[in-house]
Amino acid sequence: MKNIKAFIQKYRQKLVVIATVILAVIGITNLYYNLKINPMSNDECLWVPHIEGRDTLIYFDKVKVGGVAWNAGIRNGDRLVAINNVRLKNLRPASITLNKFHEGEYAPYTYERNGQRFNTTVYVKKLISFNNLSFNLLGLIWLLVGFIVIMAKPNGYVQRLFYRVGALFVLSFTFSFLSSESIPSSLRDARWLAAVIDFVWTFSAYLLSFMIVYFFWFFPKPFKVVEKLWVRRLFFIAPSAIFVISYIYRIFFIFMTGDTERYSYIVASVNLLLMLGLAVGLVSLIINYRRLKTKREKKPVFVVMAGFILGVASVIYVTAIANVIADSIFNSPEFFMPIILVTLIPVSFGYSIFKYQLMDVSIVVKNTIIYGTATVALAAIYFLSVYGLGQGIGEVVGTENRNFIAAAAFVVFALIFQSTKDRFQELLTRKFYPEQFTYQKVILKFGRDVVSIVGLDNILDSMRDTFVNSLRLEHFAIFLNDENPHRFYVKRGMGLDSASEAVSISDQELRLTHYVREQLVMQDEITIERQQFMEIFPENFAALEAAKIYTIIPMVIKSRIVGLLAFGLKHSGSQFAGKDLELLCAAANQAAVSIENARLYEFEAQRFALQRDLENARKIQQSLLPKTLPQISCFDLSGRMISAMQVGGDYYDFIQVSPLKLFAVVGDVSGKGLSASLYMSKLQTMMRLYCVDGKSPKEILIEINKKIYEGIERNWFITATLVLFDAGQGVIRFCRAGHSQLLEISGDKVNFYQPKGIGLGLEEGRVFADTLEEVTLRLEPEHIYAIYSDGVSEAMDENNELFGTQQLADSILGNKNKNAGEIISGVLASVERFRGSREQNDDITLVLVKSK
Repeated sequence: MKNIKAFIQKYRQKLVVIATVILAVIGITNLYYNLKINPMSNDECLWVPHIEGRDTLIYFDKVKVGGVAWNAGIRNGDRLVAINNVRLKNLRPASITLNKFHEGEYAPYTYERNGQRFNTTVYVKKLISFNNLSFNLLGLIWLLVGFIVIMAKPNGYVQRLFYRVGALFVLSFTFSFLSSESIPSSLRDARWLAAVIDFVWTFSAYLLSFMIVYFFWFFPKPFKVVEKLWVRRLFFIAPSAIFVISYIYRIFFIFMTGDTERYSYIVASVNLLLMLGLAVGLVSLIINYRRLKTKREKKPVFVVMAGFILGVASVIYVTAIANVIADSIFNSPEFFMPIILVTLIPVSFGYSIFKYQLMDVSIVVKNTIIYGTATVALAAIYFLSVYGLGQGIGEVVGTENRNFIAAAAFVVFALIFQSTKDRFQELLTRKFYPEQFTYQKVILKFGRDVVSIVGLDNILDSMRDTFVNSLRLEHFAIFLNDENPHRFYVKRGMGLDSASEAVSISDQELRLTHYVREQLVMQDEITIERQQFMEIFPENFAALEAAKIYTIIPMVIKSRIVGLLAFGLKHSGSQFAGKDLELLCAAANQAAVSIENARLYEFEAQRFALQRDLENARKIQQSLLPKTLPQISCFDLSGRMISAMQVGGDYYDFIQVSPLKLFAVVGDVSGKGLSASLYMSKLQTMMRLYCVDGKSPKEILIEINKKIYEGIERNWFITATLVLFDAGQGVIRFCRAGHSQLLEISGDKVNFYQPKGIGLGLEEGRVFADTLEEVTLRLEPEHIYAIYSDGVSEAMDENNELFGTQQLADSILGNKNKNAGEIISGVLASVERFRGSREQNDDITLVLVKSK
């Protein structure tokens, strides 16, 4: 289905041409049938059936005085017995028999008066069905105007609806191929062809009635009710349902029974729906006309409305009045001729299109006529010049070289023809389209200048100045997307009220994205006009209308929408169309490239600045870590911290408070990057401030928690382990504020200690103090104490397996005879081998104290 839709989108114009040719052939054939095949024979009187028993007798009535039947001696009340010696049992065979005679021939009649029979000859006239003829012409004219409309703007929604109405009018009156006196005559002959035509004309006719209303609910301004999807679907579901019901009726009551007289009910239902469609369409147009605010908007619609009123009035007159004031259509056909005024409906559209640029068409046609004529004229001048020059030189150099000279002159003139033609077209544009010429110059200058502008704000300012000041637009806006690629915000605007300035265009349902991709497949200019806003921007339609936006042009880079240009009306008051749109699309493409380049430059500049800041932060962080370790004879100390990012959230420190006492601390901020390093630096400062002789680890952490809680964001916290090594008393005291376990190795024995405690900054103080547990151990010689962050124990390999505390202990045991620094190097090497190709996912910090 997507491939079919893409094919239609890509070749829409060619398919429209093919369809129009086929429909035009059908319409002309319809016209031929109505003029030559289907005219009824007319004897200028009425035949009135009268049932007597099993027979249907036919009597003459309303015989026109001086008419062909009157002149043949027939009077009111006479009974028609036979035509051309064919005895007549009802009206149908009588009509069929008389219709076999050509216009100007004499048909033998046998009639009866007062029991006496008479033979006479009646001069045969032919009567054209003015109804069928008028609607055939209406369909052909509407199709022609619709073809011009849709070729001028193939993607315009209203333009497509208008064309469909014309196509359906033509198809609806393929009924002419089947009908004679509104009764199908060929169903018993070419049944398959008749069935196809029957299917086409009835479905088209039912759909036509609804399509007329649907079109006028969009033209000239859409009603809010058609914003609802179920309403739009109803316009296609309802006629389809009616058609199905009518076809079921035909199958059971006409085709299976052979009672073709009932076919008139189908025709009557179609005519009734068509009249209702025209009436509702007219009312909708009048209501829409009253909604228009300016004379410029009303003038072309008034012409259409006037033509529509006359057309509908002619239908009402023929249906309700003509039969009253005239004897019958056979005696006074001139009373039924005003139905031809129904053709004023498409004619009025055509007039408004060419006169007032309705539906943005006339400018395209005008361009085609002027430029086409100018090109042909210029080519003719060149041809005559080449011919005259060749002939003149040939006279001088001789006839034997005349052809060669002419060919050489033709080649020379052909080389300079294109450049001269372009300059000539530019002259015509300046002369006949000064506004377009100005736009062209301004936009070309913008395209040259915008590539040299640096900075997104400068580019947007230049775009606003170009479109607002140079083109003198009163309503204009630039929409760009930010983090969300499917929502666009106003970045620059002109003529928008306070409510409109806050407008954001949403594409959450991807309607805009799908439309742009379809247009890219067609390799066409991507424009969105007001008639399409409801379909593409259903959430923002009212806001865009209030902002007086009529045209939106997406700015696209490699199928990605980077922004939207929204335009109001031109300074002249008309909507952008034709060549203007081509120029705006070219400007939008150039602007899209410049905006994307500016964004990339801005992103790179921000990335460079961030890298510079992170590098500075990393240097600051490294400066906070101990550069030299305390020298205490009974301890071998070492520590290492490796960040997962350029700046990490882990911290360690050794703080000596006396010759035989030191604090060892490891902290881990819940997060990574620059923010984590800032909290880490705050922790380091507080540790240095509160770790003094005479204070226990628990007292220090309680004090630090109060300070941390006051300054940390609620979604952040810090875990820490603080250990006091007291060689004088031969003990170690430590607390764990939500951090990893303390690991002790004695010989080949491994002990893990995990006292109670919650992280710093999670609670103001009481709960933290109540849950914080301090543990005291004997400080033994040749023992190893390891304080680590979860980046060590939770390091992962390619299979998402954890390194774990057991492997950490085994790695320390395997290196226990080495000094503290070498043990740490061995552990980190084991972690690195374990991870393999898996990236480091957390900061790694390891502090080792080896007692002597």
